[in-house]
Amino acid sequence: MTNTRFPLLSRGAPAVTCTLLVLVVSGLALLGSETTQRTATQMLVMGVITVGTYIFVGNSGVLSFGHVVFVAVGAYATALTTMPHALKQALLPALPGWLADLELALPVALLFSGLLSVLVAAVFALLTLRLDGMAAGIASLALLISVNVVISNWDAVTRGSQGIVGIPADLTIGATVPWLIGAIAIAMAYQLSRPGFRLRASREDPVAAAALGVRIRRDRSIALVISAFVCGVGGGLYVRFLGALTPGDVYLQLTLLTLLMLIVGGIRSLSGAVIGTVFISVLAELLRRIEAGGGVGPIELHPHPGIQQLILALTLLLTLLLRPGGITSGRELGFSLPARIGARRKGPPPAPAADEPAESPSGVRS
Repeated sequence: MTNTRFPLLSRGAPAVTCTLLVLVVSGLALLGSETTQRTATQMLVMGVITVGTYIFVGNSGVLSFGHVVFVAVGAYATALTTMPHALKQALLPALPGWLADLELALPVALLFSGLLSVLVAAVFALLTLRLDGMAAGIASLALLISVNVVISNWDAVTRGSQGIVGIPADLTIGATVPWLIGAIAIAMAYQLSRPGFRLRASREDPVAAAALGVRIRRDRSIALVISAFVCGVGGGLYVRFLGALTPGDVYLQLTLLTLLMLIVGGIRSLSGAVIGTVFISVLAELLRRIEAGGGVGPIELHPHPGIQQLILALTLLLTLLLRPGGITSGRELGFSLPARIGARRKGPPPAPAADEPAESPSGVRS
C-alpha cells in the first residue's frame, strides 16, 4: 500500500534508492586500494554522463548518438577555464585574451560548462528534433562527427589532435559523489514534472499524444536542454579525471560505452541508468585485469588482449536478444512506506453493499 501522506517521497523513491546504491558502492570503494578508488571515481563520472543521456533518450525514446557532443563541450570548457594561466600561455599562445586570463574554481567551471552545453543543445534541437526514429539517431551521429572534426582542427583553442595536457587530475570519490547525486535528483525531478509525463506519453504513442495537444518538439527540446546541462557537467568531471584531453577521448568509444551502460541497465528507467553504470564499470574493470594478466586473487592469468571489448560487445548483444528491457526491464527501483505512516484510520472499514456478498474471516464469500 502506497503512502498517501508523503506522496512526493513515495514518487521519488527511485532517486532515493539510486542514491543509496551510489553511497554504498562509493563507501566500499573507499575501503579498497588506490586503483579501486580510481575505478570507482571513473564509475561515478560515467554515472553523471549516463544519467544525463537518460534524461533525453529514456524519456523521449529517441536514441541519440550525439550526446557526447555536450560532454566534449563541457570537457574542453572546464579544461580551458581551470588550467593555470602560465600553462595556457605555453600550450595555447593563440588563445583569445579573455579566455587565456579566465581561471575559475572547479564548481563554477562545471556550472559554466553545463550552461555552455545548453547553448549547443539549442542549436542541436533546431537541427535534429524535427526528425524521429532512425533519422534522428543518424542526424545526431552526423553532428557528433562534425563537432569532432572541428575540435580536431581548431588548433588555437583545442590544440587539435595534439590534445591538451597539464590539466589538474585531482578528482576523488568524495568530490564526485555530490555531482552524481545532483544528476539523479535533476533526472527524477524532470521525470515527475508535467513535461516529463508528456514526453513519455509521446514516447509510447506520438500520434495519440499529438492528438491530445502534446507539443512533442517543445517537450523534447526541454528534455534535451536539461540533458545537455548534466552531460556538460559530466564532461567537466571527465577531463578532471583524465588530466589530459584529446578529440578521441570524447568521441565514438565514449559514445558506445555510455549507450552500453544505458541499454544494459534499462534505457527507460533512471534506476536502469545507475545500475547499468555500476554493472558495466565493475565488469569492465574485471575484464581489464584479466586482459592485462597477472594475479586476480589466488588465480594467475596470462594476458588476453582484446577480451574486454569482446565480452562487453557480447554483453550488449545478449542483452538485446534475451532481455531487451535491460536489467530493470524499464522498471524503477523503489519502496512503499507503511500505510500507518501516511494515513490514519478514521473509523471501521465500510460495510459491503447490500447486493454484495459478505466475506468471512477465512476469505470465502458467503
